[in-house]
Amino acid sequence: MSTGSVDAATESRISEPPATLKEFLSYMGPAWVFTASQIGGGEVLSVPLGGAYLGMEGIWLIPLITFTKIFGQYYLVRYGVMTGDTFLDALYEKSWALKWIFYYVFLGGLIYAIGLSGHLGETAGAFFELYPGISTNLWMVLTVLAGLGIVMTRSYDLIEKIATSLLWIFLVLIAFVSLSTADQWIGGLAGGLVPSVPGQVSGLGVGGMAFVLTMFGWIGAGFGPTVSYVWFAKDKVMGMFEPLDDGHDIDKYDLSDEEIDRLKGWGDIVLWQNLLSSTILAVFSFFMWTAAAATLHTQGIQPSGFTVIPEMAAIFTTQFGQWSATLFLLTTVAALFSTLIGPLYGMSRLWEDAFALHGVFENFDVTRDTVFRGTVLLFAAIPLSLNLVFEAPLILFALSGALFAPVIGLMYLSVMYMSFDIDIDSLSPTRRWAVALAVFAGVVMIVSGLWEARGSIQTLLGL
Repeated sequence: MSTGSVDAATESRISEPPATLKEFLSYMGPAWVFTASQIGGGEVLSVPLGGAYLGMEGIWLIPLITFTKIFGQYYLVRYGVMTGDTFLDALYEKSWALKWIFYYVFLGGLIYAIGLSGHLGETAGAFFELYPGISTNLWMVLTVLAGLGIVMTRSYDLIEKIATSLLWIFLVLIAFVSLSTADQWIGGLAGGLVPSVPGQVSGLGVGGMAFVLTMFGWIGAGFGPTVSYVWFAKDKVMGMFEPLDDGHDIDKYDLSDEEIDRLKGWGDIVLWQNLLSSTILAVFSFFMWTAAAATLHTQGIQPSGFTVIPEMAAIFTTQFGQWSATLFLLTTVAALFSTLIGPLYGMSRLWEDAFALHGVFENFDVTRDTVFRGTVLLFAAIPLSLNLVFEAPLILFALSGALFAPVIGLMYLSVMYMSFDIDIDSLSPTRRWAVALAVFAGVVMIVSGLWEARGSIQTLLGL
């Protein structure tokens, strides 16, 4: 039965979802940007520590985590594509039982900017390893300026092109680096894929199930890339975002049967986007883990979180020559830089929309472009100034974790609740297995988030 009053002869306001592989790939941009953003976060900073300390033991965690966490993110993006409202818009309209999560996520932009100081420091450190003629501080300034030059254009298409290019560059490079060391790790692969409780990883200060929880927090969908993905899909104009972008005053009750069917198809596209993204995350994490196992673990070197990249580069130089270290550092630089530009754009779009919900653009003489660019400057200035003043990325990374660890799980569970609150049954979630995985991911993320917060607080107290 039709839920709207659209005449059958009227052209549908929602395009048909991609029907061919070529069409599907043309809409993969949001997933490419998310994947590039996420890889430069937890995957680059934490995955090598597992390989360094455990060798191939524990590598089974990579597919487990990447293919469960992704379903919570899938429903975050799907909600917007089905309704035309981002999950943040929907939270704002709810009672305070859910509305407080809106402000938690909104203020999380500031906390995430603090955490970016660690990524910025790592990026500058990798640049310094490549070209030590420029100081680390100057590399940080140059990195921020390069990022600003891209993000301040407020062009999603430009972000997509650059992030997609970086994604495939560092995937090819890390695959080459890892496979060139295959003789060092291939023998332990079968045993590493058998689930077992990992040993102690001193570089993270945890072991056993605590290490598993820590990896759940770091691998896969992280806060900045996950939240940003929603705005990547919005700016790609997918599903219900299309008629709203075209200026139609429309909601879910105005939809024809044909438009509802098309929306369901767009929901499937989001699912396949996320499955492909999680596959790439798993592959990249596998290559990073094995590269660390082949270099650091075989040498008995046990680095801390912010020395793992230089240590690996040094081993590559010793064992395989300077060329391999250069390839590895180029991989790291590309991954880390993509983590800076993607979420910087997405989190600034989030703040722009949040200000709109509070009537800023209606009540004050200020434009969306001005707020967006001001927010970009703020989010770039925070990590740069903190690094230049304190020169302590570990403290800043720990502080970010302590303040904001459980939010991803809260977002997952809240959007699942709101998804079933869509009172058009055919637009509500129908895949029970995917719902179960999303709820599981949400609960585990809250538990792992609280665990990470506990560890971060202990780190801060011990510094």
